[in-house]
Amino acid sequence: MANKRRKKRKAGKVGFVLLTLFLIGMTTAAMCLGAFVLYLNFVIKPEADLDINGLSMKFNSVIYYNDDDGQQQTLQKLASQENREWVGKDDIPEYLSKAFVSIEDQRFYEHKGVDWKRTFGAAVHWILPGGNSYGGSTITQQLVKNMTEDNDYSVKRKVTEIMRALTLEKKVDDKETILELYMNIIYFGKNAYGVQTASKTYFNKPVDQLDLAECALIAGLTQNPAAYNPFKYPDAAKERQKAVLYKMYEQGYISKSEYDQAVNEQLQYHENTEAQQQKKAYSYFTDMVITDVVNDLQSQLGYSETYARSLVTSGGLSIYATVDKDVQDTMESVFENSSNFPSISEDGVKPQAAMMVVDPKTGHILGVVGGRGEKTESLVLNRATQSKRSPGSSLKPLATYAPALDQGLITPYSVLTDMPVFNNNGKAWPRNENRTYAGQTTIMQAVADSTNTIAVSVMDKLTPQSAYNFLTQKLGFTSLSKSDIDYAPMALGGLTDGVTVREMAQGYTALANYGEYSSAVSYTKVVDANGETILSNEDNQPTQIFEHPEFTPYYVNDLLTNVVENGTGKLAAIDGMDVAGKTGTTTDNKDRWFAGYTPYYVGVCWFGYDEGYGLPTLKPNPALALWSDVMDELHEDKENKRFDEPNEDDFVEAEYCLDSGMAPSKACYSDVRGSRVATGKFYKDDVPEEECTMHKWRTNSQSLLDLTRKFPIGVTVTDEYYCFSGSNDPIGEGQRVSSPNGHYSFRRTGSTNNRTDSSNSSRRRRRTTTGDTTTRTDTGTDTDTDTDTGTDTGTTTDPTETTEHVRRQIQEWWENQAG
Repeated sequence: MANKRRKKRKAGKVGFVLLTLFLIGMTTAAMCLGAFVLYLNFVIKPEADLDINGLSMKFNSVIYYNDDDGQQQTLQKLASQENREWVGKDDIPEYLSKAFVSIEDQRFYEHKGVDWKRTFGAAVHWILPGGNSYGGSTITQQLVKNMTEDNDYSVKRKVTEIMRALTLEKKVDDKETILELYMNIIYFGKNAYGVQTASKTYFNKPVDQLDLAECALIAGLTQNPAAYNPFKYPDAAKERQKAVLYKMYEQGYISKSEYDQAVNEQLQYHENTEAQQQKKAYSYFTDMVITDVVNDLQSQLGYSETYARSLVTSGGLSIYATVDKDVQDTMESVFENSSNFPSISEDGVKPQAAMMVVDPKTGHILGVVGGRGEKTESLVLNRATQSKRSPGSSLKPLATYAPALDQGLITPYSVLTDMPVFNNNGKAWPRNENRTYAGQTTIMQAVADSTNTIAVSVMDKLTPQSAYNFLTQKLGFTSLSKSDIDYAPMALGGLTDGVTVREMAQGYTALANYGEYSSAVSYTKVVDANGETILSNEDNQPTQIFEHPEFTPYYVNDLLTNVVENGTGKLAAIDGMDVAGKTGTTTDNKDRWFAGYTPYYVGVCWFGYDEGYGLPTLKPNPALALWSDVMDELHEDKENKRFDEPNEDDFVEAEYCLDSGMAPSKACYSDVRGSRVATGKFYKDDVPEEECTMHKWRTNSQSLLDLTRKFPIGVTVTDEYYCFSGSNDPIGEGQRVSSPNGHYSFRRTGSTNNRTDSSNSSRRRRRTTTGDTTTRTDTGTDTDTDTDTGTDTGTTTDPTETTEHVRRQIQEWWENQAG
């Protein structure tokens, strides 16, 4: 009895354990199932949709443009650059269709995109030890894989493929259409895509002329085109053909006699060696449109590159381009004329060039050339859209001056010191292209002369991070890297990888359009063969990038028009037309740029070697010369236009000191160089109010700059000649900068010059009047020569300082004071 009770208790415990394990297993299975359902819904399902309702791929695609009258014209009929020729299902032999079904997917007409029996079989073979990669993909799944080119071997990829196949079958709901798509997309080796091309490649005849034996050979190639290449491996190809024929016989698609006849037929392979018909190369604009549409089909609709290219060339698409044919023709004419290029080369290689012209108001690309000379091939390197080069100083307006103006850090009339900013391991940095330092310089002059030191000084106020954010977040630059967040890349354009001409052109649209930025687009929309719009840039509306559009764009225009009128861009001037722009030269002189705009166009041009050779000193700047050749012709018949003026209540004319940027004092008018007062057009809140503290009297009628500038290592600054160490605090640290010719000094004649300056420039001034003569007396010690605490010394006398001359100066000074 006791043993029976113990056995019952033991059995009860075992049952309890088994029940517990069962419940745990069921719970775990339920949780796994729930997790899998969530995974399908939130991870797989969003990627499963393939929109192919409008994909017929039976017709040539066409690129259209609007002419000057707004009428739609054909720019280019497209042909596939791959070796592919589309053929409709009515022209495909039934033997070929059945051959594919027999060898690739025998239950094709029964399943809904996925053959679950084969799928489970493939899964078991994969899981079991020693299992192989037994294939379970249906024709629909293979079509999906070829459309997306998703070659990942993960479980996620396979599950996504299954979901896409189910979705595709449901949407198309026609097996023959699925089979037609498959036979036109699949690869057959020897650069042959689709059954039509495969037939011509291996048998040199169209697909509708293939017999049963030939159809079986073609269908057998897809599993491994290289291994079954009949030209190289005829025996392997024959064995594969027999396997296909047997499957067709086994599944009842052919009779025994047909099978025997096809197996015994001696296949006659005829490689198609006929030279392809010579076609006129596409223009660079057509190349760009094709590339843009292919890229957008991939990024927006999830297509593979191969499928997207097939769709673009033979999917019956209507692509509406932004090209202005007159602009494109003009650019091609200029760039095909070798006389427009300097006669230089390196190792027999000539320098290249590229240019893009954009409508600043819409962002529409109107014309593009990606190289010099006549274009002889289609879909070649387009240097305007694909080559990344450092832009040099042409980046300064975008990365440095525009954002600094917008943040109120500078105005065009702010004054900074043209001298090195940093001590870079014992070397003064940056250097200017002319290797000299001028000293006190307005932003207006610095931009006109492309002064590197001023750009770096402004960047120090702005910060490289702020400049990087401005370029990437507001101007659409995508080629920059994190290593570009530094002074040299952001202030001087010495970028890690460089940027494209296209990026520069779209950035300058914001400057030309008063802060309204537009992405540079090559087409407005793409319509499929069923009339549905599948891609669109029609919502490419300009966005304002400036926080202060009431003044920033007008300041920018003033700076860049001055470059053309008085600076490095004079060659860009067009009679009667406002032109603004900026030149660019990289430090190693490998790249020359000009980026400019008029009221009609933005144009950016690059010149240099593909291979990275340095350029010799070339005058004029070749990029500027090419830009000018193109723009001169484009504006010949255009009405003269000026840039828009700001609200007249917002801007006022005011005087400022050229050496301090402050409101001028009397001494600013009497600098030994002459008056240092200029007039600028200021935004009303930027008008200088504080009087200049830099100009100080050194005689009764002449002033110098109370300015002491220091740097850790010896530096020569041109306007140091007109400076003295006075009461103002020194700028910088280290030794005082030197002058090329010492420091300015005065020769005193007679007792009429009663002005004296103490060595520390502490002055107590008073006026005394005797009759008609007024003298100005400064207490302290009178010295005739300024003391130079730097390394460069010297004296200069003014031969006009005669007694009579000094009397006149004193009289003029008093009249000015009295006035």
